Amino acid sequence: MEIIRFELGNVESHNWGGAFPVVTIGNFDGVHVGHQEIFRRVKDRAGQVNGKAVVFTFEPHPLKLLRPEKCPPLITPYAKRIRLIQHFGMDAVIVAKFTREFAALTPEAFFSILRDVFHVRAIYIGYDFSFGRDRAGSVEKLKHFGAQNSVEVEIVEPVMLHGMPVSSTEIRRLVAKGEMRAAREFLGRYFFLSGEVVEGHRRGQRFGFPTANIETGHELLPPRGVYATFFYYRGKRYRAATNLGVNPTFNNGRMSIESYIMDFEGTLYGEEVSVSFVEKIRDEICFSTVDALVDQIVSDVEAVKEILEREEKEAPQESPEG
Repeated sequence: MEIIRFELGNVESHNWGGAFPVVTIGNFDGVHVGHQEIFRRVKDRAGQVNGKAVVFTFEPHPLKLLRPEKCPPLITPYAKRIRLIQHFGMDAVIVAKFTREFAALTPEAFFSILRDVFHVRAIYIGYDFSFGRDRAGSVEKLKHFGAQNSVEVEIVEPVMLHGMPVSSTEIRRLVAKGEMRAAREFLGRYFFLSGEVVEGHRRGQRFGFPTANIETGHELLPPRGVYATFFYYRGKRYRAATNLGVNPTFNNGRMSIESYIMDFEGTLYGEEVSVSFVEKIRDEICFSTVDALVDQIVSDVEAVKEILEREEKEAPQESPEG
């Protein structure tokens, strides 16, 4: 997949080798099933005209610059979002550097970039799309610009699940409540975290349950507790019991992500790993004794094994990125 960096003040025309560019525009946080439907429509149209299926997105998220206090925690960090877009078969992604100058573009000026710099011939957008300074550009305005400039504009209606439109907002709510199975349905894959394995307190090793401590840059985290998870390392999937929390039994105070990986031996320090969340087992508990904690860990691991055995029978092998 081609990645095109775009920045105001450093504008070069992109002609796509003469191909017909079909573009969708948005933040695409989470790359959920609603986004995937838009991508499917873009790819279908590009295939009909021997064109290019293109995503136009922004970095950073506009709210991080304009109203950081209002910006929600992102479901997927930028690099993971790009990999997911690639996974779903898009030919190119235009990454616009979002600055205050970019935010000040009028709807007409933004459309002129699509038309004159990227020679867009067709645009597919979600039903709630808006663009330009102060979100002044509506769906109707974009359709008007398209009609004036021989650019196709198609509105993709929302994907509905359980009577509600699939949205990044709803997925954040589900993850924040620990409803991981519902989040998977809306995402089209398990919610996952990735990061580097770092050294921890090594308490789990002393108890017979060594854990991988993961330092992540992800913003959105499930609530504290124990989860049935799949752990991914170098392309291989393992069953794991994962704890998110502050280890209140030991007064750690600092949030940590720790995975006990079943049927695994080895050292992972410094390695990049991912954890996909299947189901929440229980909330985090402060135990009165270490023995009580170990007894609970034994019970948790058995519960996780049962859940993941069933999951493996019902669900195909699935990487974190789809």
